[in-house]
Amino acid sequence: MTDKRVDPATGSAVTYTELVATYKKQYKRREIEDYWETCKPAKSKKSKAAAPAKESKPSKAAKPEPKAKAKAKAKAAAKDGKKEEKPKPKAKAAPKPETKTDDKVQMGKDGGASALAKLRTFGSCVLAEYVWLDADGVTRSKTMTMTARPLKVTDLKVWNYDGSSTGQADGHNSEVLLKPRAIFNDPFRGYPHVMVLADAWNAWDDQPAKNNTRAKCAETMDMYRSLDPWFGIEQEYTLMKPGKVGVKPSVPLGFNVDGSEPAPQGPYYTGAGYNVAIGRPVADEHYKLCVEAGVKISGINAEVMPGQWEFQIGPCRGIEMGDHLTMARYIMLRVTEKHECVCSFDPKPAEGDWNGAGCHTNFSVTPMRVAGGYETIIKVCEAFGKVAKEHIAEYGEGNDKRLTGKHETCDINTFKYGVANRGASIRIPRDAEKSGRGYMEDRRPAANCDPYRVTQIIMKTTGECLSAETIEVGGKTHTAFVFIKPHAVYEKVKTLVKEKLTEDGLTIKSEGQIKSAVIDKKKLIDTHYGAIAAKAVMLKPKDLTVQEKAQEEFEKMFGVKWSKVMEDGLVFNAMDGAKKLGISPDELGKKYDALKKGETIIKFGGGFYCGKVDDIYVINGFYMNMRSKFTAPGTSIHYYEVEWPAEKMSWADFRGKLLGPTDPAAAPAGSLREQVYSKWEDLGLKAQPDTGDNGVHASASPFEALAERSNWLRASISKDPFGKALLASGIPLPLLTKEWFSDPSVDFEGGKKSLFDLLEDLDAAACLKKCKEIAVANKSK
Repeated sequence: MTDKRVDPATGSAVTYTELVATYKKQYKRREIEDYWETCKPAKSKKSKAAAPAKESKPSKAAKPEPKAKAKAKAKAAAKDGKKEEKPKPKAKAAPKPETKTDDKVQMGKDGGASALAKLRTFGSCVLAEYVWLDADGVTRSKTMTMTARPLKVTDLKVWNYDGSSTGQADGHNSEVLLKPRAIFNDPFRGYPHVMVLADAWNAWDDQPAKNNTRAKCAETMDMYRSLDPWFGIEQEYTLMKPGKVGVKPSVPLGFNVDGSEPAPQGPYYTGAGYNVAIGRPVADEHYKLCVEAGVKISGINAEVMPGQWEFQIGPCRGIEMGDHLTMARYIMLRVTEKHECVCSFDPKPAEGDWNGAGCHTNFSVTPMRVAGGYETIIKVCEAFGKVAKEHIAEYGEGNDKRLTGKHETCDINTFKYGVANRGASIRIPRDAEKSGRGYMEDRRPAANCDPYRVTQIIMKTTGECLSAETIEVGGKTHTAFVFIKPHAVYEKVKTLVKEKLTEDGLTIKSEGQIKSAVIDKKKLIDTHYGAIAAKAVMLKPKDLTVQEKAQEEFEKMFGVKWSKVMEDGLVFNAMDGAKKLGISPDELGKKYDALKKGETIIKFGGGFYCGKVDDIYVINGFYMNMRSKFTAPGTSIHYYEVEWPAEKMSWADFRGKLLGPTDPAAAPAGSLREQVYSKWEDLGLKAQPDTGDNGVHASASPFEALAERSNWLRASISKDPFGKALLASGIPLPLLTKEWFSDPSVDFEGGKKSLFDLLEDLDAAACLKKCKEIAVANKSK
């Protein structure tokens, strides 16, 4: 794209390539492409629109751009929801030194009070309207002056307010925190100002404040993130004639001045004309401002009762449904401030033969949107029926006046679903039945419902319904990663291992060789021994957690307290230990290999050893030698990916009886390690196996097996049965790949423990259960 267009945010004529270069760090490529389509073609070089800003001294005749025109440009940019940069300066008269001001809008993190104090004026500052929900679920807001326009929520500060005035705290301890969650453009003040959706947290214990339902909703959405929930909510509302201040209005805007009721409902729905589409100026202005704010508003229409309207928010994914609807409601309340009417979300604003006001919630997850998804929709509808009362309790106050079985509703005490049935609790669109996939509409939520409570219980019920089967399947099969270590990769060993695996009832899913060059280049062994490698090279002893029991064993073995050697600076990781002793890492490795278990070396936990080398204590000093064994030129590993029914063999028997313990000399007769140990000469090995070179490796648990297969074989977690079960259990994919696969220390049952140790030898079903328990115990860590 070589043609030039005018960037509304800067007023400059740019090519598409130049536009991408300007915004690539702020927006995704698709967003930039959409923005490019809104830019108008640049005029000829003689025109003002295309004339570049001059850096040379301006002529006396040059004039600054009119304020009205500048505002129009900023407004146009804001309407596209873009986080614009400040336009380049136009040629204008040189300012007088004594009147010079800093009028450039900064982008990024707010500098706070200390930065404000250094400014000569606040003319370049940004106003941020923080919006949150009070104890009754009503939006509140307050404004902050900031030094910069935020690009992300982490650019914003955590603010606070008087919770005793919103029903969320006592007067003697009233500070409540506002934690930013989403940023919107401010359509009332215009660019560069913003509105911030925040949620409330107690300042004294950092727990969700009263009626902070967003926190629980966010947890549930995160738990079932893999299902990728989409929502669309149809918010009905009624415009009312204002009464006395502080008194709930009772007369809809569309009712006659003399108090009499208008003509029966019928012509008002999607109608047009005077005395028909009553309140259109409010609905239209709200629509426009929501678009400018960046709220995902997808449409509006007049509703069945005069003065009653609806706006639709969505599609939204996960937690953003509640965020966008909350901000849309706030904008509506602001709009009605100047239209002399009141917006009511009451589910039955007018008694009699008039429709109530609801918040129909359209919903789907990935299994509903793919081929065959109609069956999933039916399955979820059935699950909703089993917990109908629990859902109704979350769907708004006063809903019994609306859900009467009349006016396109199902009775509040009845649950039913049907295709194209607006008198059902759940309506399934006709297109969903026809195409075999789609979404469902829960018609029960009231207009005054809390969107976070509604979407949370919908996702909870759906997640539990769909995850139960996935978790059950994941717990029925064991899949492990087995490999012959480099020192034992010989044809006779391969034959021995393969025969033993098949004889014991295991199915070999895949088999192959991975050469040392690949292992070294892709750092496969470093990832495999991630925790071991980290303790040997990256982490300092002070960063490691040694359990109380392990410290007692240390004192028994070495005759000195662990705390004492730490205090005296006698503990080192492998890298630092080699430097302290003045030897190479390989030489340290050889010294470490000569240590005797139970005498000069102790195991603190999985992949966590401490050995006494000369006069110091070294953590995982064996690692350097161990790595070189896998990366030495000409070597390789030979692997087997195996599976078997969990009911046929426990994981403990797989490791203890089929594989054998770490020390091959102590392995039971017939186990792989015992056979390699006792037949080493016949099998072609150059030396008898020992604890380090024990012939064969196998995963210590179903979880560790998934981590190993993900590393060595690049197995897909989301396609693997056990992996899918973990995701269905509410454990996010990023948590697995970025943290858990590296065997972190986790809080569980009163202390810090190795994740891999906690899961060792557990069968798949038990492993899944414990993984979920560990995730719950560490969710706020």
